Amino acid sequence: MKKKILIFLSIIFVLVIAILLFKKFSHKEQKIKVLESVKVKRGDIKDVIDATAIVKTQVNAYVKVGARATGEIQEMNVDIGDYVKKGELIAVIDQRELKKEVDRLKAELKKSEANLQEIEKVYPLKIKEAEENLKKAKANYDYAVWNFNREKELLKKGFTTKKDYEKAEMDMKTAKANLDYAEASLRRLKKEYKVKLKEAKSSLNSIKENLEKAKIRLSYTEIYSPIDGVVSKITARKGETVVAGLQVANLITILNPKKLEVRIYVDETDIGKVKEGQKVIYYVDAYPNKRFEGVISKIYPEPIVKENIVYYMAIVKVKPEYAKFLRPEMTVYTKIITGVKHNVLLIPNSALKFEKGKQYVYKVVNGKVVKTYIKTGVMGENYTEIIEGLKEGDIVATKLIIPFKTKPAVH
Repeated sequence: MKKKILIFLSIIFVLVIAILLFKKFSHKEQKIKVLESVKVKRGDIKDVIDATAIVKTQVNAYVKVGARATGEIQEMNVDIGDYVKKGELIAVIDQRELKKEVDRLKAELKKSEANLQEIEKVYPLKIKEAEENLKKAKANYDYAVWNFNREKELLKKGFTTKKDYEKAEMDMKTAKANLDYAEASLRRLKKEYKVKLKEAKSSLNSIKENLEKAKIRLSYTEIYSPIDGVVSKITARKGETVVAGLQVANLITILNPKKLEVRIYVDETDIGKVKEGQKVIYYVDAYPNKRFEGVISKIYPEPIVKENIVYYMAIVKVKPEYAKFLRPEMTVYTKIITGVKHNVLLIPNSALKFEKGKQYVYKVVNGKVVKTYIKTGVMGENYTEIIEGLKEGDIVATKLIIPFKTKPAVH
């Protein structure tokens, strides 16, 4: 009997000890332990939208170089992927016939120039000689008229013979004929000089025009790069024949690698905050530690639907100095800075908690943890703006241990 009583008392003692230990340890577990905390402070905060993007070439990044001459490709100096500079000779089409035409016209030009020079040299001399002859003919005529008038007066007075009078008259008529001929010759030479000079100049100009056209046609056989860039496409190779305007519309396509853009897929819920001119910071996997910057240059009005999600395209032009790092079709991670607020109350994002659509933090007051509901504004990458519920200098927990079923005081 005594043995049974001892066993019963022992069991009661163990139960009492167990209850006491349970109460002791369960009380400790109910206490919230704050591991890290910070003070509410004032500062600047950026309203940032994270979005995925892709590197694309701009619409005008490609230059398609066409062939304006018909013939066999004699030289193709580039291949796909080659870098070319503006003005570099990249291809040559058969030039033989065009070169012969240029040489023929050059020879004609020399003849025409020599003919013009001959006319300009000879005719002024002929005209000068004709003018001298005219002067002489005029002097002879004037003398013949004087002599005729003198013989006429002498005949009236009987101091000369009829024969001398008739001879003087004949000399006058002959001198007049010579004068008329000299005048006509001078007029003819001047007119002829004018006509031949005009014809020679016209012929020379015509040959020059034809030569210039031939040179232009010859220039079409030499294809130069219009820009600095990379050859992205070639539609014909050396030895193939091209027909201008028929077979090969674009012989070579050159990409300007500096004309790139970042196309950002902005979610429809965020597009209302995105505007042209806003700053964008972006990164690519190839250079994870390199930061790129730009601004939104335009926003496309048409939506893009991907996996039942509506996006709108925002465009950021890539700076030329970034072109050596970025390549078309690279995936980009962007941060659009839609606004900046200065001197506002801030807490770390890690302090922010959510419960049934409400936001709260754990505020530390005199060593006690108080659950405090708050109203927030802009949420940045690391900090959140506090509009109501906290003041500068308040301490909030950023890292803590909350025991199961613990109900801290609510403020």
